[in-house]
Amino acid sequence: MKVMKFGGSSLKDGESMLRVGEIITNDPKPKVVVISAVQSVTDRLLEFISDVRTEQEVQDFVRHMKDTHVSLLRDIATSMETKQQTVSDLLEWLVKLERILYGICYLEELTPRTKDLVQSFGERFSVILVAAMLRDMGVNAVPLMADEIGIISDSNYGSASARMDLTRENIRSRIQEMLERSEVPVITGFYGITEEGHITVFGRNGTDYSASIIANTIDADAVEIWKDVDGFMSVDPEVVPEAVAIDELSYEEAAELSYFGARVIHPRTVEPARQAGIKIRLMNVYRPDAKGTIIHDSADHIPNTIKSISCMEEMVIIKAYGAGLGARYGVMAELSGILRDLQINIYSAATSQTCVSLLISGRDAEIVRGPLSRAAKGVLDRFEIIEDLALICVVGEGIGYSQGVAARVCNVVAERGININMISAGASMVAYCFIINNEDIRATTLAIHSEFFGDQNERGKE
Repeated sequence: MKVMKFGGSSLKDGESMLRVGEIITNDPKPKVVVISAVQSVTDRLLEFISDVRTEQEVQDFVRHMKDTHVSLLRDIATSMETKQQTVSDLLEWLVKLERILYGICYLEELTPRTKDLVQSFGERFSVILVAAMLRDMGVNAVPLMADEIGIISDSNYGSASARMDLTRENIRSRIQEMLERSEVPVITGFYGITEEGHITVFGRNGTDYSASIIANTIDADAVEIWKDVDGFMSVDPEVVPEAVAIDELSYEEAAELSYFGARVIHPRTVEPARQAGIKIRLMNVYRPDAKGTIIHDSADHIPNTIKSISCMEEMVIIKAYGAGLGARYGVMAELSGILRDLQINIYSAATSQTCVSLLISGRDAEIVRGPLSRAAKGVLDRFEIIEDLALICVVGEGIGYSQGVAARVCNVVAERGININMISAGASMVAYCFIINNEDIRATTLAIHSEFFGDQNERGKE
């Protein structure tokens, strides 16, 4: 028994959706399918609710949503009966979306709770389409909404986590009964529902996490994450075209790469799978026979080397200054509390006697200035924000125990005349991170890749 997840890039048009249908129908094993929204639909929903709208704009937007999905339906289904039933199902959810958008329009107010609710509609439309396509192909597919079957999440709007114990109670027996009847559940990814009945989303790429949650609760043998790439690479191939595919990663290696910028899977995808010892396979919908990347508990440890390089662009360092700051109790708690209240994530931290440095996303720089200015009147003497930075992360099993890996990284970076602003090591034994200027991203990644994976036609020395 397996869980198969398909993202929006695999559902961008009728041809792509039919390719997904072939992959599903060609696999004889019992399966659960987890689906993202059709490509760009979630972005369009977010863009629409980001501004005050008129009634006419709501009507036009909902009509456009209908046209998008009905047009896809024409390309993926041939049975008139299937088409009629699917249009009816879509219209039911379109009416619900329209009412919610009218409410936002009249109130001129958008709460985090309503924002998450609106975002969930892309997946609702998508599972209806995919289930219809599969039925047209002869598969006994049944569309299921995550909130209706009881994927329980916490109330952290925008970046929720699953309540695994409650979710298992809700869906385990139901899905097993469906599989025994030779039904194929097609489930919405990306979101869950709180015990109070409110929708909360898992964040971008959250359908990967949904698939892992479901696999854990039904004791699946594997989770297949189907993308439009072969899996994890040694580096972003847009930066280094000679990047090589990675056959296998440990759970921790995959988690660190995802957290620090390798946008292949949702950073928390590995958590539920690791708890149950379930393998994650990253597969390419355009090359279904390719090996892809396997993520499991016992990936090979290659001494004194790395497996991959990831990068996060547009980062900033907050430097908080104060005499004897490092010896004062509660300073870090005060600063992290400010960022927590603003829902800002800290990616790295370093302290000294006179300064505390915190690394955050550049998009949060302006949000934090006011609260830090108020804090500077009490706990701090002053603060500054250093912008236009990037975080580079090198990952490999056992890197924290390997002698000389960090030195090799620093040496090749220094040879290119690139300055390292901040280093983070020891938090994970599989990752080593440091901060550079944004303008040095390409030269840095080329240099490190050339050092550990071979000479890239001397381009690392440019």
